[in-house]
Amino acid sequence: MSFFQNLSKMVSRADKKADQLADSARDLAADAAKRAGKLADDASREVSKRAAQAKREGTKVVKKATKTVKAVSKDVKGKATAAAKTAETRANKAAKTIATEAKVVSKTVTSSAARAAAGVKDALIGAPDASWSVAQLRAAAKTRGITGYSSMSKPQLLKALR
Repeated sequence: MSFFQNLSKMVSRADKKADQLADSARDLAADAAKRAGKLADDASREVSKRAAQAKREGTKVVKKATKTVKAVSKDVKGKATAAAKTAETRANKAAKTIATEAKVVSKTVTSSAARAAAGVKDALIGAPDASWSVAQLRAAAKTRGITGYSSMSKPQLLKALR
């Protein structure tokens, strides 16, 4: 298997891993949201039970218990919502970081492959010299990733390629 095929497989694996991690992060955020909803539902059921007990004990106790239950329910819902948002934000941030790192790795591998290809090509056809045309020199400069090659003169290209 050639060097370039191996590099291509490595880049593909890095992209797949980034996608898998992003999917996992989204799944975690969805799971956190479900759990938060369940906590809110459980709290709501508990509120209903306490309200029934308070009603049996008297009007005064009912008012006090209702206020307490509403405050607890609101607080639980608020905390559950905040926890779900935090989990989702962290998951999205992790997914973005992983995707960014995968792109950097991909660019690095691609750049290294291009430089390696230029080296292999030079080894096969020889080093550039004055017998080469400007078009050949520019193509070699492009392959090696030399910036500004399109505006260079023949002597400048030769110097940059050596």
